[in-house]
Amino acid sequence: MNVDPRNPANTPLEAHDVGQQPHRVDRQPDEPSAHTDAPAHRSEDQASFEQRLDDLDSVNPASDSVSLMANPGTARSAPNEVATVPGRYPSISFVSARAKLAATLTGATLDALRHEIDLADQQSARWSPATATFDDSVDRDRIFDEVAGSSYVTLRRFQNQDSDSKPRTEVNTSAISHVRNTARDHSSVGDPLERYPMDLARLAGWHMRGKTTASPFVSLVEDPSKLVVSRDHWARAIANNASTLHTYTVPRSSVWTPDDVLSSIGLGMNVEDQDNIDADVDLMCSLGRAPTRETERLFLGGNLDDYRTARDANPYRRDSTE
Repeated sequence: MNVDPRNPANTPLEAHDVGQQPHRVDRQPDEPSAHTDAPAHRSEDQASFEQRLDDLDSVNPASDSVSLMANPGTARSAPNEVATVPGRYPSISFVSARAKLAATLTGATLDALRHEIDLADQQSARWSPATATFDDSVDRDRIFDEVAGSSYVTLRRFQNQDSDSKPRTEVNTSAISHVRNTARDHSSVGDPLERYPMDLARLAGWHMRGKTTASPFVSLVEDPSKLVVSRDHWARAIANNASTLHTYTVPRSSVWTPDDVLSSIGLGMNVEDQDNIDADVDLMCSLGRAPTRETERLFLGGNLDDYRTARDANPYRRDSTE
């Protein structure tokens, strides 16, 4: 992605003039000249040009280039060339697009996202003319806030150890790899009804119902205070006894909600698949009874640690004496 496109406006005019200089060969005094009808002032221009080449070591190249452009006698352009100030490159659009691609295609962390914005801004600055106004400057903080707000979601998880953020299976598979694999599965079979592959949707559903031994997911919540008063005694026990409360800001594409799982299973069920139809119906009924106020979310990937943005003592922990 870090490709710096060629800027025709920055091509030195000196190189263009060199290509137009006649090739000189030694001739005998009586040998006819192939350039008898050339303008008389051509030799003067040639001498002036060569003198400028000799002066390059002592003259600033940038100022010399400007001088050549300002002197029509020494800076000749092709008939269709116009020595004008190049148009402004849409720097803001470029930086914003690069930021969105970093969030959606690479699953960048917030630190990596900010770094990508800085790099894109530096690159676009090289294309902007010296006459760019202040209004054309890139507000990197604003772009960061916009992309982070649209492409990421902040979730929390009660934990005792940092390693508690790992799933039971597929520990070494990153979230963005799962996203790409899911997209590849969709494209290989056309346009399936379910939003997610059926096998993953079933795993997600059973994870939400407590069966996590073969799950590639990790549970988090939007509002940890809701877990403290959950009707699920296991959820309350976790909230009341965990030592720390961790905050993660993760790409939205790696997060599954109960509604996502329900719709995927419901649309993907096949009445001809008698081996699974009953289990799917039971799972959907079970998920439908789950209290929505718990705001449970599932992260699909083994690199949740990369997205940790805070680690605090659990404010909801109860003393063992209570």
